[in-house]
Amino acid sequence: MTDLLDQLKSIEEQIEDALWSFEVHDELQKAYDIYLEAEARLNSIQLGSEEPAYAEKQRLLAYCLMRQGNLLRQMEKPQEALKLSECELLAARLSGDEVMLARSLLSNGTNRVVNGELEQGLSLIEEARQLFSNGESYDYIQGLGWCWIIEADLANAGMTHKEPGEVIAIANRVLELLKPIENWPGVARAYAARAVAFEKLGNMDAATADREEQKAYEGRIQHER
Repeated sequence: MTDLLDQLKSIEEQIEDALWSFEVHDELQKAYDIYLEAEARLNSIQLGSEEPAYAEKQRLLAYCLMRQGNLLRQMEKPQEALKLSECELLAARLSGDEVMLARSLLSNGTNRVVNGELEQGLSLIEEARQLFSNGESYDYIQGLGWCWIIEADLANAGMTHKEPGEVIAIANRVLELLKPIENWPGVARAYAARAVAFEKLGNMDAATADREEQKAYEGRIQHER
């Protein structure tokens, strides 16, 4: 059992290393290839649902597929990302982990929105938001902040109907959530979303200031690992 848990921990470290060494530096293909390798390692571990490590394997599988789907969206392969996120969501449900389930609901919802299934996608994102609201740990707060980020981005893209002032309020909420926990990728995205809203209002000075903040926090991301 100890050897198995050590193996799962090694796979999680492999995923995390790919995230921080390649994905955040926009080396998407390198990160994607490592995620595929991690998925293959996970699938090689044969466990029955009654075994103690089964839930942890499913949690890691969901996380690995989530990372792959995020890259596929960036690589403009939205249909592949959606197909993958269905498998991700199943693994998350089998894991019994509430945070992982919420993340996968958010991932699946985002993929559905990108693929034109707006109503269903928004429903899944709202379901994720409700789950993230259940806790006060780092992972819950981070997830809640990212739900709001997605909402701001959808509004800025014209996919949902919100006034720029509403987007600014959402971005402010994100900053209140994510700055204290030092989630710099989310903070950078919040400033980017707020800058777009300020631009729509014609407040170019505020937009420029937010773009500078965005760059500053993106710089912090590069030095996190």
